[in-house]
Amino acid sequence: MDTYIERADEEIRRTDHLMYVSLKYTRTVDVLETILNRLIKAFGFAGLALFEYLIEKKIIESMPDNVVARVLMLRDKFPNPEFDSLINFYLMLRKIVKEEPVKSNEFRRGVRMSVIVDKIVIEIDIDTIEEFYKKTENFIRIAKKIMETECEITPAVLGDIIKGVRIDIDFERG
Repeated sequence: MDTYIERADEEIRRTDHLMYVSLKYTRTVDVLETILNRLIKAFGFAGLALFEYLIEKKIIESMPDNVVARVLMLRDKFPNPEFDSLINFYLMLRKIVKEEPVKSNEFRRGVRMSVIVDKIVIEIDIDTIEEFYKKTENFIRIAKKIMETECEITPAVLGDIIKGVRIDIDFERG
């Protein structure tokens, strides 16, 4: 369990460097794509940590092999609208990286990649990728708090955990 969370933290640290150093100086779509891939890995590791937690607490017996089945099981085990939206965000990220991006304004502040996912054009720029980073970081923190909680994770407890993580993040960012 700890190794997956450590790997998620490692991916988020690497993403942080990509965002605030590499992207700042190169401003290419390739860096945006690399950041998206790192965010997906971080999300995936946090999800695996949650599955190890569920197995350790004997809530489930085994983890599904299929990513979509895992996501659906996480939704069932942790029912909360905000948690659901983070899971949907993860699925959207996975769809984005599978599409071929259209590059624009490379080597400028307005570097942008555009992809079409489910007949919707999604444009990703520096500000958007920063929002994606924050959502991923939020999910990892929620996963950590869930695993640190001694009591049973009920919908009310999960809501309190999510609210607490949001307050912590807001406090840190000022």
